[in-house]
Amino acid sequence: MSAVAVVGAGIGGLSTALALAADGHEVSVLERAPSFKAVGAGLILTPNAVQSLARLGITLGAEGQVLTRIELCGRGGRPLSTLHLERLACTYGPSYALARPKLHALLAKALPPSVEVLLGTQVMAVRESGQAVNVSWSGGERRFEVVVAADGLRSEVRRALGGSGRLRYAHNTCWRGIMPLEAVGSVAVESWGEGSRIGIVPLGNAQVYYYLVRVSPQGAQPPASVEKLQALFAGYGGTAGRLVEALSQLPPLYNELFELDRPFWGRGRVLLLGDAAHAITPNQGQGAAMAIEDALALTRALRAGPDEALGRYRALRERRVRRVQLASRRIGTLANLRGPGIAAVREALMRLSPANASTAVMRRLIAAGLPPP
Repeated sequence: MSAVAVVGAGIGGLSTALALAADGHEVSVLERAPSFKAVGAGLILTPNAVQSLARLGITLGAEGQVLTRIELCGRGGRPLSTLHLERLACTYGPSYALARPKLHALLAKALPPSVEVLLGTQVMAVRESGQAVNVSWSGGERRFEVVVAADGLRSEVRRALGGSGRLRYAHNTCWRGIMPLEAVGSVAVESWGEGSRIGIVPLGNAQVYYYLVRVSPQGAQPPASVEKLQALFAGYGGTAGRLVEALSQLPPLYNELFELDRPFWGRGRVLLLGDAAHAITPNQGQGAAMAIEDALALTRALRAGPDEALGRYRALRERRVRRVQLASRRIGTLANLRGPGIAAVREALMRLSPANASTAVMRRLIAAGLPPP
């Protein structure tokens, strides 16, 4: 077994720490924040993620809202296609929605005492030396046999390795938050307008996770008031329209959306996972799932020892992740289309698609990501 440093204590980093500790590795988690803190609002976990979490001892039955469907709607609120999660649940188990801080807290609470947690630790340098990796941070330095970087989209470890880190702007800005909204049940909704999208995901107890996405040039200034934001998303019907009307303040989170142009898995005994390795646009809701899957795959790759672990890990994950990344990119391109009549043509084509098309696509995505027996 190896001494492993996990850089970053987000969902991917904590999942990795749990998986490695369960396999008997000596694990240290290095997190630059002074306390555990989740960044984000909410997320959807499909069965590939749910079953992977179960391998880590994390169950969601009492924590999340079971989702039965995800409906893709037009701007007026009319459903264009439906992802039937309740049908997939018969084979693979349920899908859940929950607040991101809740999942983060579950993972942190599950860390065994054997895992060393170093908060307020900003990694300054990572350098391979023979069969070890020297990690330097403000106030300390230590040698590890393996380093796992789970430090996000703008990974400092990836930069230190000189890895491919070209960020690709998705031409979208995104507002996110959690708010009360009555009568949403167990159905998540995403409505597409012309150059904008609104998503509403029920969390239970009349709370929803919501996101507002708009095509925007990089560096554009966001609206300074909730009234101006509502004007940008005017004209939506159905649940999306109700949410826009119910906004009483600007959402707490605002970001420009980026992804990595291509995955970069690491070098030598330094392995990357999650957004640090392959940041993906959120168009399939699989970002957290890919990081959790990475954690289990990386742990499997290390069972034969640190030497050549990177190659084994990459072989387990590269094709799977690239497919998800490119599929999410294509969905974003389709959603971003604007121009006279574009939305009407897009909606007409979606209505002509086979009724179970989106469910079949999700079935394949889930099946390919289930943890091995």
